[in-house]
Amino acid sequence: MNIKSILLAAAVGLTTLGGVPEANAGTRECELFKNFSICYDLHSSQGSYNTWNLTVINRYWSEEMQVVCNNKSMHNWSSRGGASQEQAQRMAEAFCAI
Repeated sequence: MNIKSILLAAAVGLTTLGGVPEANAGTRECELFKNFSICYDLHSSQGSYNTWNLTVINRYWSEEMQVVCNNKSMHNWSSRGGASQEQAQRMAEAFCAI
């Protein structure tokens, strides 16, 4: 079980967990779970800043995000979809914390 999947599941309020493999630049990784799916890819990297494209889909909403991480801290994010601002913020923070 990967810590990234644990934190993302906690961020979206889900309890089904599984392993999410590490992403390589340009490679879209997706994992399907019982109640949700997560897809992500590394968009760009500059120094300690990494920009990720992230899609989370559950039975209630889907969210497309671009998350900028500075090492393991969330620098900023933008998103569109059905998640609340609070849910999107938690997902971005959890994703970068890995």
